[in-house]
Amino acid sequence: MTRQRSSILICTLVATISVRAQTVRSNAYARMLDDAGGLLTAERWEDAAKVYRRLEIMDSTSAEVAYGLGVCLGHIPGQRTAATERFARASRYGHLEAKYQLALVLHRQQRFDEALALLAYYKSAAEHEVPDAEVDRQVRMVATARELQADPVQVNIANMGPRINSKDNDYSPVTTADGATLYFTSRRKGSTGEARDPSGQYLEDIYMARKEGGEWGSAMNVGVPLNTFVHDATVGLSPDGGSMIIYRTAQNLVSGDLYECVKHLGAWEPPTKMTERINSSSHEPSATIAPDGSEIYFTSDRPGGMGGRDIYRIRKLPGGEWSLPLNLGPVINTPFDEDAPFMHSDGKTLFFSSNGHATMGGYDIFKSTLTDPDMNGWTAPENMGHPLNTVNDDIFFCLSEDGRTGYFSSERADGLGGQDIYSIVFPESQLEEIVVRGVVTDGMEEPVQARIVLTGEADGEMVGVYNTNARTGRYLMVVKPGERYNMTVEAPGFVPRSDALSTVGKSGGLTEIPLDIILVRDEKTARVKP
Repeated sequence: MTRQRSSILICTLVATISVRAQTVRSNAYARMLDDAGGLLTAERWEDAAKVYRRLEIMDSTSAEVAYGLGVCLGHIPGQRTAATERFARASRYGHLEAKYQLALVLHRQQRFDEALALLAYYKSAAEHEVPDAEVDRQVRMVATARELQADPVQVNIANMGPRINSKDNDYSPVTTADGATLYFTSRRKGSTGEARDPSGQYLEDIYMARKEGGEWGSAMNVGVPLNTFVHDATVGLSPDGGSMIIYRTAQNLVSGDLYECVKHLGAWEPPTKMTERINSSSHEPSATIAPDGSEIYFTSDRPGGMGGRDIYRIRKLPGGEWSLPLNLGPVINTPFDEDAPFMHSDGKTLFFSSNGHATMGGYDIFKSTLTDPDMNGWTAPENMGHPLNTVNDDIFFCLSEDGRTGYFSSERADGLGGQDIYSIVFPESQLEEIVVRGVVTDGMEEPVQARIVLTGEADGEMVGVYNTNARTGRYLMVVKPGERYNMTVEAPGFVPRSDALSTVGKSGGLTEIPLDIILVRDEKTARVKP
C-alpha cells in the first residue's frame, strides 16, 4: 500500500470516528436537554439547573439552554442576578421569549424604560407565546410602579433581623391583638425531620417569638403537635391567640388542608381538620379568623370563582354549623390571584394581597372595608402604596389592634435571604372607625351568648348584627365617629335590653369604647356598666 493511500485511509477513519463521536455527543446532548426540560416542567428548579449548567459547558451559545437556566435560577433564592445574565444572553441569541422574561427582570430592577421597550418589541413580534392581554397587563404594572414610587407613603419599614429571619424563606406572620406574640412560617435548616422538597427547600415549619421590653426575642420552633414531617404553615390567628389556623399537606407534600388548633392551659392541642365547607379537592392555602370567631375568610382556587385564587367568607350559623362559602365578589376578586386575607380585629377592615388589581409587580397589599355584611358590600380595594409595596411580591400583611404597627413578608435587597418578615409603623392609624368592645355576662359574671342589634338613631336603619363569643361572651363592634345609635341586646332566657350609643365628639383610628353588658334573668332589667 502506498504512503498516499495509507494517509487517505487514516484520514477517512479519523473522519468516520469524528462523525460517530459527534453523533453520540449530539444524542447525549439531546437527551440531557429533554431531561432538563422535564425537570423544569416539574418545577424541580435545583435539579434542572444542574443539568442546564452541564449543557451550558457543552454549548455556551445555545439560546435554549441559557433561557432554561434563566427560568430555573429565577426560582432559586439568591440567584436572580445570574438569571438576568442568562435571559440577556438568550435574548442576544434571538430567543424571543427570553426578551419577555428579561423585560420582567428589568421591571423588578426598576429599569422601567428598558422594560417597556422590550415589552413593546415583544408584542410587535410575530408568534410570541404570551397573549397580548397579559403583555398589556405587565405594561400597566410598570406604569403603576413608576407612579407609586414617585409618590411614596411616609412609613417606617424595618427588617426584623436575624432573631426572626434566616437565610431561607420566612413569611406569613400572624400576631396576637396585643402585639406581644408572633407566629410565622419558615423553611430554614432545623425544620422537623430536616427534609427537603423537590425544589431543594426545607419543608415548612411554624416558629414563634415573643416581645419583651419592646424587643423581639429569638424565634423558636413550636414543635409538636403543630409541626410534623410534612409542610406545616401559619395561616390565621385569633386576636387573643387562643386559636390558630394552619395549613398542612398530605404525605405527598402536594395536596393539603386547613386545620384548626386550640390552645388549652397554655399548650396547643392536636390540630383538627376544618369543615368540608372550607376544605375541598381544590387548594385552600390561606385564611383569617373574624374577631368573635363567627366568620372565617379563606382563599381557594375552586371552580365557580372569578379566576385564579379567590377570597371567600363562611359564617357560623345559630346551630353551630358553618354556612356555604360566599365568594366576596368582583370588587375584591379578579381573574388573577387574591391571597393572604387578614381581617382586622375591628371586624370590617380587610387586608389582602393581589396580583390582579393595580399592582407595582407581583403581589401587592390592598385594603378594603366591609360596608354591608348582609349584602357582601365592599369598598374598592386601595393599594397601600410604596414602600410597603414594591416591584416584588409583598404579601401576608397583618395589623396591630391600634392600626399603626403591621408585619408582612417581602423579598428585598436588605433581606437575609429569600422572603423575610418586615415590620411597618404608620404615622397614624390605618383604621377609620371606632371600636366598641366588651363582654356580655349574667348577674353571676358568667358569659352569655347574645345577639346585639345596632341601628341608626335617626333613621332606624340596620347598621349591623353582632354575636358574642359563645365561650367568653366577648363582642366587638365597629362604628363611625360622630353618630348616634340604638343598641339592643338579646339572649334566650334574658330580658332584651335597649340603650343608646353615641360616638359624637369622638374620632376614629385609635379610639376604643369599652362597654360591658350585664343581662339579668327573671325579667329584671339588664344594665350597662359605664
